[in-house]
Amino acid sequence: MDKKNILFTGPPRCGKSTLIEKIVKKINTPATGFFTREIRESGKRVRFSINTLDHRTGVLAHQGIHSRLRVGRYGVNLEDIDRIAVPAMMPDRPDMLIVIDEIGKMESMFLSGQLTS
Repeated sequence: MDKKNILFTGPPRCGKSTLIEKIVKKINTPATGFFTREIRESGKRVRFSINTLDHRTGVLAHQGIHSRLRVGRYGVNLEDIDRIAVPAMMPDRPDMLIVIDEIGKMESMFLSGQLTS
């Protein structure tokens, strides 16, 4: 089977993540990977979570994290990236679909190897 990359682009909050989640639930293909979610408190975004397809969760970045790696006002959580996100991108078998919901600045840094502990 030829491997293909499918990328969905669009402005924030247009439904890209929702579309990907619906596709993953409908297809009959084993999948691994993760989604990211913004977490708001009192209406303000304060952190981003990592949510894997096998139901593990962690913190991708948070305003209160003191890290040498920062994206804007958010400190990047290397521990959860290494513990949760990276393993979620490693398929158990060759026919698995790999889902990476967000390829923003934080995710691009660890996908390119810039975020290593």
